[in-house]
Amino acid sequence: MQKPLLGEKLAVLVANGFCEQDLTQAQRVLLSAGVDMRIISMDNGLVNSWSGENWGLNFAADKMLSEALAVDYGMLLVPGGKRSIEKLKLTAHTRRFVNGFLNAGKPVVMCGDAVELLDFAGVASEYSAADPQDEGYVVDRHLMSGASTDENREDFCQAMASYLIQQVEANAEPASVAA
Repeated sequence: MQKPLLGEKLAVLVANGFCEQDLTQAQRVLLSAGVDMRIISMDNGLVNSWSGENWGLNFAADKMLSEALAVDYGMLLVPGGKRSIEKLKLTAHTRRFVNGFLNAGKPVVMCGDAVELLDFAGVASEYSAADPQDEGYVVDRHLMSGASTDENREDFCQAMASYLIQQVEANAEPASVAA
């Protein structure tokens, strides 16, 4: 089985209350493509997801946000979840981490209300993807965003995987040398 993202490190930025389905569906698709996913959280230890109308599963954080550096990862995924996004807005480390990916031109995927972090990071006006369509997704340079609902989550995650594979392949191509 081909693993086009084998060896690629993806940071998943979350706080308590992130959308469990955004993460678990993305995990299914991206792990099968070979990506190495690492959960970055404001807290050390476990981070609690939100599932429907209740608290969901706990996930082990691989690294604390205050210690994480964008340079250590090749791409970023931010699942939706209003509770999580509001908590992530409480620290300047979020701004530093998100901007580290955007400034380096690394692929970033933001699900649902995670696009609010672009405004928090002070870069929303630079990206058309900061205002995603109600259904579907928007890609602007190295940023993909879109609604991730129960109805379209599987399609969104497949599109996300294709987008990340394209980004990795584009960055792997050697630059042509002028004669």
